[in-house]
Amino acid sequence: MEMKDAPIIGKDALGRDVRDLSVIPWWGVDRKTIDWSPTIDSGKCSGCATCFITCGRRVYDWDTELQKAVVVQPDNCQVGCTTCANLCPSGAIRFPDLTVAHHAAARAQMVKKAFQQTKHLRPEGAKPEEE
Repeated sequence: MEMKDAPIIGKDALGRDVRDLSVIPWWGVDRKTIDWSPTIDSGKCSGCATCFITCGRRVYDWDTELQKAVVVQPDNCQVGCTTCANLCPSGAIRFPDLTVAHHAAARAQMVKKAFQQTKHLRPEGAKPEEE
């Protein structure tokens, strides 16, 4: 399945369509089998909405009662992405250890596949690095 075929699940904070990316395999691996998603420590969360606004994959939604962001589409999170945690001013967002993403990449043979997809950009005879 291609991204354009994934069902629309709503709009992001900027009003753009957001698709259910969990139905699209990540480098050939079922995304739902990869334990990569954020968690929010609501005690630390200031309710600034930075994560809600900056995530274009609609991982977060806004809880009007709590006045804080909540994780609603964890499998829409891009494997390896930690942008929201890096931008969170209160340090309220956590991700699994990065080795989870590394193991998923190895299982998917991501390096080999990426090398193949960019082969036309490389000098003739260049070899992929070992995984």
